[in-house]
Amino acid sequence: MRLTYWIQGLAALPPLLAAGLAGAAETHLAPLAVEAPGIEETATSDLARLGWEMEVVTRAQIERAGPSADVTRVLQRYVPGLYVAPKNGPFDYGTYSLRGSRSADILILLDGVRLNNRLYGGLYIDTISTAAIERIEVVKGAQGLIFGTEAVAGVINIVTRRVTGDDPEGAITAGLASDGARHLDGRVGDRFPNALGALDLMVFGSHDQSNGYIPYRSEDIDATVSDRRRSYRVANLGFRATQHLGDTARADLFYQYAAGKLDFARPVSNHDTFNDRTQHIVTASFEHTPSQAFDYALRAHLNVWDTDYTRIYNQPGGGTTTVNDGDYWGFKDYGLKAQGRWRFAGQELLFGADSQFYRGADDVLVIGKQTGEAYGLFTQLRPHLEALPETDLSIGTRYNWTADGAEALVWSASIRQGFGPAFIRALAGTSFRLPTAEQLYANDDCCAKGNPGLDPETSREVELGGGVDFDLGRDARLTLEVTAFRREIDDMIDGSGDRFVNISEGVLSEGVELEAGLDFARGWSTGAGVTFVSTERRDTGLQLDNIPTRHGFVRIGYETPDDTRGFAPGDSWGADLYARHVGDVRARGTEYGDYVVFDASGFYAFGPNGAHRLTLTVENLFDRNYATGRTTGASGQVDQLGRPLTAELRYGYSF
Repeated sequence: MRLTYWIQGLAALPPLLAAGLAGAAETHLAPLAVEAPGIEETATSDLARLGWEMEVVTRAQIERAGPSADVTRVLQRYVPGLYVAPKNGPFDYGTYSLRGSRSADILILLDGVRLNNRLYGGLYIDTISTAAIERIEVVKGAQGLIFGTEAVAGVINIVTRRVTGDDPEGAITAGLASDGARHLDGRVGDRFPNALGALDLMVFGSHDQSNGYIPYRSEDIDATVSDRRRSYRVANLGFRATQHLGDTARADLFYQYAAGKLDFARPVSNHDTFNDRTQHIVTASFEHTPSQAFDYALRAHLNVWDTDYTRIYNQPGGGTTTVNDGDYWGFKDYGLKAQGRWRFAGQELLFGADSQFYRGADDVLVIGKQTGEAYGLFTQLRPHLEALPETDLSIGTRYNWTADGAEALVWSASIRQGFGPAFIRALAGTSFRLPTAEQLYANDDCCAKGNPGLDPETSREVELGGGVDFDLGRDARLTLEVTAFRREIDDMIDGSGDRFVNISEGVLSEGVELEAGLDFARGWSTGAGVTFVSTERRDTGLQLDNIPTRHGFVRIGYETPDDTRGFAPGDSWGADLYARHVGDVRARGTEYGDYVVFDASGFYAFGPNGAHRLTLTVENLFDRNYATGRTTGASGQVDQLGRPLTAELRYGYSF
């Protein structure tokens, strides 16, 4: 690492962020307990125990993330080290970077099942309903061993809600935002005893709609543009059914249907551009614990995405031209996974196999119907040393191969050593990323052509971290953690020319992440986190596009302690102020970024057990004009603007 670079980065940190770090940062959250957790449910939390850094976004945080919070908005607000830039507000594509990674280096899981598709790769999570989410787990670092392709920088595991007791439960929430956005969601669940054990059934749904905002400055919008706003309409409906089979086994079925009409805002000639989309996600699993020494899980998944893309442009002299008229693009991903865990002589061995199958096509980028298959075998030993009870170790390997002959062998090793309230951890490993169908087969004149001869990308990562967790007494607690990381990517796939190619020189990403948290007085807490990172191509020495050189946050909040009353017995309330900072970002030879944006939220819960809840959230409190990205306009590269000042009021009732 270049010491001068980090000193300059620290000096450039806004005073607000620096002050927050001097005092405290986001409290590091422990994984939440789930009733009778199985091998699949503990896959990510086990990694945190073994030395990987893990962040957990709780249900309470999800509910306070508004306005019109989608998954991207939730991740943007609560995960240190993760940079998120929604393109044009809620329910839109986003740019993601986890410790200096590209979006395609992050794997999205739904209850442990991969959602990344092989058509384009990347993260398509804009239509997942937050009403169905219990928590989100983010595990940082190379995860290719257990999860396969695309888990280069880490995984984001979205954990859906389950029935939690024997009594009926449910909730309904309605919201209205100052920009006219409307939100409605609900869920209901119950447990039904039967001859086999008990059936847990939960049904959920949501609807979001808005005319959106204008994501470009007036001077950057061409005079021919008639549709300036980026609107959306998204609906979700789904269920989870869990059949308990005695005390040792259960079968689970999850299904979500999503439908949406999602606008694209363009600064040039736009008359109407939108995706008309449907998505089906299905997961089915069986988990069994025949003895304390052995448990296993079998899982199948299906992810079907169908989009009709329409693009109509205005002509300078009047009239319109249709570039795309409901042109299809979509994919079907499905797969199987088997995983077992064997405990013997105080040791633990994890092993498994998985397969992913893909079909996809795109009439827009002219990707003909393509299929793909990928398979993997993995094992990981987690030894326990009686002489070192505070030491956790792991070492493992994975072999992955595809039907067209590509293959990858990866490994990882980790250690976490406790010293009372302090700990240190270290890990090293390799990962890989298979080419997408776009990179292999795209054939549109607008963009880089596909290259069927591409090799998979391979990467190597090392990480060293440590921290402390002090109980200061009188309900006060201080946490500090620092992590240094280095990631090298070989054979990086590049599409900046007229054809996708592997770059032999690759990419070097290195940086430092700091987190701190302080709970003080009664109900008060502060938090902050900051990441400095350099992610450069070895052949040019330039930072990769859309990856900031630094980013961070500061938060201060208050929530009434359990024994403190609100306006009436049993009432509670809370509020927080949040600021996020993004440093310089490079895109297409230009720079944007370097801003601080403030958000605020508050809630008041009243009635029996806080059944009624009012939540007020304000995004971009001071109406800052800032850029989340760059795109091509009539005058060249122009800013895509983040959401302006937007307030939302929600009312929720739960039982």
